[in-house]
Amino acid sequence: MPRNYELPAEFLDAADRFVALANEVGESRAPDWVRTVLMYAAARYNAYSWLTGDHAATQGADEAANYFASEYRTMFRENISELEPVYRGHGTMQA
Repeated sequence: MPRNYELPAEFLDAADRFVALANEVGESRAPDWVRTVLMYAAARYNAYSWLTGDHAATQGADEAANYFASEYRTMFRENISELEPVYRGHGTMQA
């Protein structure tokens, strides 16, 4: 499922900074631990952003959680489609 849109270079650069930090942390921690920390950090930031933004007044927490989960599923699948040809069968540990 390739993307049918282009992501701005600035967006990809920012994402790569998070991935680089995850890879750095992963040098001394298990991949499961790093994954969990990244998901926790994203959930924490998204909760903060939702609570301090205009959305909390018009959108319930369950609706917001469903939105974030749906967006994550889409991004996860898009990244699998993009990265699978590169990493499948190479046994590499870094994204």
